[in-house]
Amino acid sequence: MNRRELAKTLQSKVVVQYEDGTSESIFQNFAMADDTLKLIFDLIGQKLEAGEEVAIAGFGRWKLRETAAGMRRNPQTQEMVRVPATQKVRFYPATALKSSVAGKTAPRRRAPKR
Repeated sequence: MNRRELAKTLQSKVVVQYEDGTSESIFQNFAMADDTLKLIFDLIGQKLEAGEEVAIAGFGRWKLRETAAGMRRNPQTQEMVRVPATQKVRFYPATALKSSVAGKTAPRRRAPKR
């Protein structure tokens, strides 16, 4: 699924129910749904750029991970090349998402004992 398909699904699934039994999409057109997704992704990117972790309960979290500088071997020429330290974005899926993908029910958290 790409962003366009996600926006179409968002437009068709997010509806408001009225008391008279009718329903209407919250997003009047595709562009509104697509702009909403762009905004969400931009916000996630901004928080990661600021060095913050982004977590969505039941889905997962994004974190920046530091990679060390060092010497690496170029696989084509077998020559050693100096590689600088970088930051990479890492996604850690939530247990509920992993269980859902595996076709299992997510384990429920127990209340802490007193």
